[in-house]
Amino acid sequence: MTSFLSHAHLFLAVLVLAGPALALVLLHQPFDSRIARRLQQIDLINGVAATLILLIGLVRLFHFGKGPDYYFHNLPFIGKLVLYGIATGLSLVSTLEIRRWAEPLAAGRTPAITARQFGAMRVALSLQLACVIAMVICAVWAAGGTRLPG
Repeated sequence: MTSFLSHAHLFLAVLVLAGPALALVLLHQPFDSRIARRLQQIDLINGVAATLILLIGLVRLFHFGKGPDYYFHNLPFIGKLVLYGIATGLSLVSTLEIRRWAEPLAAGRTPAITARQFGAMRVALSLQLACVIAMVICAVWAAGGTRLPG
């Protein structure tokens, strides 16, 4: 079970990394309903992956591996949790915008989006991607055992 959860956690981390990267690529293409639908799909997959990675991570934390005493005194692990929270908040910028598109897309129309909204999504996705990359680095450091004093 430990191996399965470890591999699932890693696979989900790749999905969480790919989500904002793919969305950024799509946001640099001419916007139409096809791009909007793909962004919806990416946002959904990214949200599910981010939720599952958190749940699996918590299961691993409390029931497998080194345990909560190790990780809750581990500075990179705490940093990873903080970055996860920031990335989640940043993802709301895109998610809320994309959810606004449901009605126009259902009616077969391309959603209306301003240059400012595109810009906000690009900035939020770029920062989200930076957070995820930093989380991966923190995960490597956390596994190495960088601990808080005491």
